[in-house]
Amino acid sequence: MKKIIVLLICVVLAACSSMGSAVKKGEIAPSFTDTKVDGKYLWVRGFGAANPQHTSSAQKKIMSREAAVAQGYQRAAEYIYGTGVTAEMRVKDAVAQDSTIENTIKGLVAGMEIYSTEYMNEDACTVIMRLPLAKLKAAGIEVK
Repeated sequence: MKKIIVLLICVVLAACSSMGSAVKKGEIAPSFTDTKVDGKYLWVRGFGAANPQHTSSAQKKIMSREAAVAQGYQRAAEYIYGTGVTAEMRVKDAVAQDSTIENTIKGLVAGMEIYSTEYMNEDACTVIMRLPLAKLKAAGIEVK
């Protein structure tokens, strides 16, 4: 009975965020929403992979969650402030030899809330984070 209640709570939380789960059978789902704006929040999702050099499952989970949170902040900053992109490709005899892409984001994102955390196989993690639009508006930032 407890397992059913916990499962129902997880389903309700995922439905409330309207972003849904990005995990299917322990793996990243074939499709999911990364960023969404509704009437009250900017919603973002972040992913983090576990470092295979870490020896304990707990350390892998903690660090993959930290990476997922960092990516969530990155997605929020990209949405709010935009992204600077620098790309370079070297072509020889009509064949790409190498390609590099760098993106830069600068901005302050304060007030993010971690809404949910899910772990996947191999101790990878995904988080859903949200930022109240009222906080952005109070800072003079309009989000569309």
